[in-house]
Amino acid sequence: MNKLYLVGLPASGKTTTAKWLAQKLEWSYLDLDEQVEIQLGMRIPEIFASMGEEAFREVEAKCLRETASLTHVVVGCGGGTAAFYNNMDWMKAQGLTVFLNTSFDVLVQRIAENEVQRPLFQGCNKQEILEKLNEIAEKRRIYYGSAKIIWNKSEPSDFLYRAVNQLVTI
Repeated sequence: MNKLYLVGLPASGKTTTAKWLAQKLEWSYLDLDEQVEIQLGMRIPEIFASMGEEAFREVEAKCLRETASLTHVVVGCGGGTAAFYNNMDWMKAQGLTVFLNTSFDVLVQRIAENEVQRPLFQGCNKQEILEKLNEIAEKRRIYYGSAKIIWNKSEPSDFLYRAVNQLVTI
């Protein structure tokens, strides 16, 4: 396997962990949300506001499928990527999947500190953020839970790197 796909809830650390793993593996890094923004020429909040989630998800799935031709790449997926268009099954067929199962306490704190980047949570207090996260998690649990590796920490570590490295070099 020469591709790695990171999935998880908003603020779970997908971007940070994907960049970290790419550096450790000496692979390239690709941010799926950035690819969607480049394709559509707009930021994610603008896409949702002007085109809606369905249009965003279609372009997201297209961008994801374009990673098929890449090798030695760590892909940081959007929070919802795994739950649409059979994306999770596709990712599992293409490479190694890692679910960042970050605790809700950490997620709420991260989102509350930086709600501007996450339109879904704008104007929400911590209790409302937690409620929304629970809703989202319930809908996506089946997809996230099917990942090859489930990482139950809020930060990457050498243990995660060794587990990933062992599986990607097989």
